[in-house]
Amino acid sequence: MLVARANGSVKPLHQLVAELPADAVRAGLHGPNLPEPGAVTDLLRGLSEEADARCRRSSMVAVLIPDAVVRMALVPIEGVEPNRTEGDAMARWALRGLLPGDASEARVDWSVVGEQTAQTAEPAAKWLLAVGATASVVREYESVVEGIGWIPGRVIPLTMALAVGADEVMTAVDPAVDPAVDSAAGPEVDSGADPTVNPVVDPVVDSGARVVLSGVGGRVACLVEADGVPRFHRAWRAANPDLGLELSAVQRYVTTRLDLSIAEAVVAGPEPWRQRAATDCEALGWKVRVLSSWAAHIGAVQP
Repeated sequence: MLVARANGSVKPLHQLVAELPADAVRAGLHGPNLPEPGAVTDLLRGLSEEADARCRRSSMVAVLIPDAVVRMALVPIEGVEPNRTEGDAMARWALRGLLPGDASEARVDWSVVGEQTAQTAEPAAKWLLAVGATASVVREYESVVEGIGWIPGRVIPLTMALAVGADEVMTAVDPAVDPAVDSAAGPEVDSGADPTVNPVVDPVVDSGARVVLSGVGGRVACLVEADGVPRFHRAWRAANPDLGLELSAVQRYVTTRLDLSIAEAVVAGPEPWRQRAATDCEALGWKVRVLSSWAAHIGAVQP
């Protein structure tokens, strides 16, 4: 899907879907993720020409990548916020052991995030949120975009974009939007993988965490956030995953390790998966909002 931001608003421009060859995307920490990048570039070129998007070439674009490609970590901040050099060092330290190889050579980004309280505009707590991936893997995704003349700007995991887009898209599923647009970017890691948020965060009692859930054909990604702060991230793959059991495990972890209570779930993905996922979330007592997958594209281009 192609979207654009202008005058403070984001609107869909084109929505086209094409089926990738089998095993065209093997999402994970290790490369190659795109064993045949030329085939993916050719597909993107065909879609852009079909959408008559050639005039937008040489423009900077946001690139959504599978959650299985990245790892996230949180570091509590006390006192003055770090500068760029200090923050980069903290982020790489937090991601050590979560990424293959030397963390100093990984692609890493970070920002300072905090929980807001009703009593004050100052955050009640601050963390450094670090997101990292193997640099060569990120370059694989960027290169297929560059192959048609676009310039990759922001690179963002799917669930993080969906979390932002969910706040922008307040309506239910638009039947005119095909949720299969996510099919080329489903997360893929070993089933049963450990949570990918570094558990270095001091517990903070909260009563309203939100789960952001995306899934494509048995590939699932889950992001839990509280007051807009990502606190837990996991991606997994299974042939026939029992999502209800997986989500129960997520709920136990978030409750016992982070002292958070999940109140809401945002679900996006193809039918019939998203409806089954919504039912599993409701069974856990979560208020569910089902969105079309284009919400992630909207979130990806937010400032």
